[in-house]
Amino acid sequence: MRACVLTWGCQLNAHRSEEIEGVLEQAGYRLVDRPEEADVVILNTCMVRQRAEDKVIGRVGELARLRRHGTLIGVGGCMAQGRKKDLFRLAPGIDFAFGTADISRLPELIERARQGERPGHFPAPTGWESLPVRRRSRFKAYVTVAEGCSHACTYCIVPFVRGPLRSRPLPEILQELWGLASSGYQEVTLLGQNVDAYGVDLGDGTDFARLLREVARVPIPRIRFTSSHPAYMTEDTIAAVAEGENICEHVHLAVQSGSDRVLSVMRRGYTREGFLNTVEKLRKAVPGINITTDIIVGFPGETERDFEDTLSLIEEVGFGTVYVATYSPRPYTRAARLPDSVPREEKARRLQEVLALTRRIAHELHRRHIGDTVEVLVEGYLPEKACYYGKTRDFRTVLLAGEERLVGKFVEVAVEGASPGAMEGSVVKELVA
Repeated sequence: MRACVLTWGCQLNAHRSEEIEGVLEQAGYRLVDRPEEADVVILNTCMVRQRAEDKVIGRVGELARLRRHGTLIGVGGCMAQGRKKDLFRLAPGIDFAFGTADISRLPELIERARQGERPGHFPAPTGWESLPVRRRSRFKAYVTVAEGCSHACTYCIVPFVRGPLRSRPLPEILQELWGLASSGYQEVTLLGQNVDAYGVDLGDGTDFARLLREVARVPIPRIRFTSSHPAYMTEDTIAAVAEGENICEHVHLAVQSGSDRVLSVMRRGYTREGFLNTVEKLRKAVPGINITTDIIVGFPGETERDFEDTLSLIEEVGFGTVYVATYSPRPYTRAARLPDSVPREEKARRLQEVLALTRRIAHELHRRHIGDTVEVLVEGYLPEKACYYGKTRDFRTVLLAGEERLVGKFVEVAVEGASPGAMEGSVVKELVA
C-alpha cells in the first residue's frame, strides 16, 4: 500500500506530517511524493486563516478524480479538529478524517474507510503522544517540545484545535536530541505553538531557560526554536540564548501589532514599550541577533493610527523578516464576535504597505553584509534561480554557486550581493562541523 502526505501550515505541522508518515511506515505503508502514485492521500491541514481552509477544500476537489482508481482521501490536523463532522459536508470528496490527537489510530481509520465507512476521529488533545518519525531531511530535524497553548489570544484558534499547553518531559526531549546528534544531524529546531512558555504547566521549576541550557550541551552545531511569545521571553531565557554556543542568534518574536490599544484587545499580555524593552535586552545580550516577527493587519477596530503605530514599530525594530497576514475571523474565538470593521480593500492596502516596508528594511540589512564572510548550512538547490541556497546562523538566506555534495554541509561564503529576499555570494571554503 502506498501513501502520500500533503502539508499546509506551520513547522509544527511539517513535523506532524513526519509523524504521520512514521505511523504509516510502521504499519507497512510505502510513502510516495505524488498523490497520483498513492492508494491513500492524506492532507495535514491548517486553520489559522480562512484562506488555508479554502486551499484544502479546493485540493480535495482536485484529488477527487483519483477516487475512480480506488484512492482514499483523508483530511487531518487543525482544520479537521476545528470543523469535525462538518468537514464531510464542506469537502464531500473526503473518505476519512482525524484531528490533532490520537494519531496512532490512523491505520485503523484507513482500514475502516476501505471497508466503506466514512470515519471521523476527533478526540480532545490532552496529554502527550509519542509517535514514530520518518525524517524528511538527513541533516535538519524538528523536535516538538510543547503542544498547544493556554494563553488564549482573542483571535487565535490554536487553543481550540491543539488544546492547552502540554510540555514534553525534559528527559524525553534530551534523549531524542542525543539520538539526532549521534546520527550526524547538523541543525535542530525546537518547536512549540508557544515555545518559550515551555514548563509553565509542569509545576516542577522546569522552564524554557533550563531546557535551552540542557540542549546547549548536546553536540549539535545549530539549535533553533520557534515560535516565541513576547510575554514569556524572560531575562533568564535571554541569558540562556546568549550562553549557549550552539543556540543560534535568531529569535522569532511574534508582536502582531504596534498599537497598545490593539494589543490589549488581542489579549497579548504586553505593551509596545514592553516589547521594545525585550528587543533591547536581546540585542544587548546577543549582539547581531536577527529578530523576526508576525504581524496581523486589519484586526477588528484597527484604525489608521493603530496601523501607523505598527509601521513605526517595524521601522524602529528593523525586523529581519516580517510574516504579515490580513485578519481572518476564526470560529470559537472571542475576536470572531467583534465587528470585522476594516474593509477588505483597506486590509489589502495595509498588507502591501507592510510588505513594502519590510522588503526595504531586509534589503538594507542584507546590503550591510556585502564584503563579509558568513557561515552557511547548504540546504538545497533552487531550479528557478539555478543556484544553491542555505541559511546563516542568524536565519538569513544566502544564494550561492555550488554542487550537490555540499548539501547538508557548512561552508563559508563571501557575500557579494544582496536583495530583499537573500544575500548572494561565493563559497570560500568548506567547514568541518
